[in-house]
Amino acid sequence: MSIKFPRILRLGTSGEDVRTLQDALTQLGYNPEAIDGVFGPQTQTAVTTFQRDKGLIPDGIVGPATAAALNRALVLPAYLKLGSRGPEVNVLQAFLQQSGYDTGPVDGIFGPKTRDAVISFQRDYGLLPDGIAGPRTWTVIYELVRPR
Repeated sequence: MSIKFPRILRLGTSGEDVRTLQDALTQLGYNPEAIDGVFGPQTQTAVTTFQRDKGLIPDGIVGPATAAALNRALVLPAYLKLGSRGPEVNVLQAFLQQSGYDTGPVDGIFGPKTRDAVISFQRDYGLLPDGIAGPRTWTVIYELVRPR
């Protein structure tokens, strides 16, 4: 999902683009409450929290920088958890291994050792230590590996 907003979104705006924003925030684990197309106080709080998490100016306004950050966050891999398999798990395991977390073999299988490594990583970076590599965990990983 790639989102584009034809205008700046802020408290008081409404429309389909606000609904799209609310849906994106919900997918990323931020709670705008209702997905109703009305940019109210809860949507503003969700935007501000997202901005703060991404190192943006937490002004609660969705302009080009916030829209770009939303798009980056939305293309991160899906939730990975105990029992997940595939190339995304390999990427997660390789990153964790390179960062000093023991996942066991880099084999594309999200087993108990990978779960424990994810929990340790999440604790170290102030995330909810649930052992699930979801959007917030991937966002931190992305921030750590992106070129500066």
